[in-house]
Amino acid sequence: MGKAAYYQIKSIVKAFRLMELLVTKNEFQLAELCQLLQSPKTTIHRMLLTLESLGYVQQNPKSLGYMASIKIFDLGGKVVQNLNFIEIARPLMIGLSEKSGETINLGVLDGLDIICIDKIESKYHLKLDQPIGSRAKAYDTAMGKAILAYLSEEERARLFSKYSISPSASKSLKTVSAIEEDLQTVREQGYSVDDEEYIIGVRCVGAPIFDHNSKVVAGLSIAGPALRIKERNIGPLAKLVRETAAFISNRLGTLHEK
Repeated sequence: MGKAAYYQIKSIVKAFRLMELLVTKNEFQLAELCQLLQSPKTTIHRMLLTLESLGYVQQNPKSLGYMASIKIFDLGGKVVQNLNFIEIARPLMIGLSEKSGETINLGVLDGLDIICIDKIESKYHLKLDQPIGSRAKAYDTAMGKAILAYLSEEERARLFSKYSISPSASKSLKTVSAIEEDLQTVREQGYSVDDEEYIIGVRCVGAPIFDHNSKVVAGLSIAGPALRIKERNIGPLAKLVRETAAFISNRLGTLHEK
């Protein structure tokens, strides 16, 4: 038995096969699904009820047939959207790294976390090493602040009520009111600053990226040691990151004007 097969959880495999089957046509009856998946009625019915409770499956109240919901399409859209970000943003990120000399990060929001989905590393030996796929608290990072600042007040309030604040470093903002005040500054100046709030000794300057619906969808940042990114450097770096983020936004078809 191969390593991948050894670690498989059979119930999860079966649930994904069920989902893969549901998206192939508009509607399935329970008996048909059981026959196609060669599984007992009780097993498939419990899986359908679970997926329905999570919003991934719907049942037709008249025919009692089961179908995949639009939520699956939404998940796929997010994956494609992230791939589009990377494809469009990467050459511009390379240019931004060459101009600034620092590491460039691209991130998307997940709850109150920022997830790094791509980066261009600085050529300096001393640099920020934030692996692709890593998470950080959005309110502690320039990338995250750039996104949070341009969400609606209602969306931010929902996030802050759902997730607790847990500062990453001694210089992190520690209350929602302090974070909101900082985000107001971000909106006023059009860029965000992480002044050693995520990692002591590291400063970052960020800007938001908007999609064709003028919705903020990602954050871009320049990150480097505080020894190189000093207060006098923030203005020029902010200009560079804003220009690059605006260029990416334009490529995504935005009509947003910061």
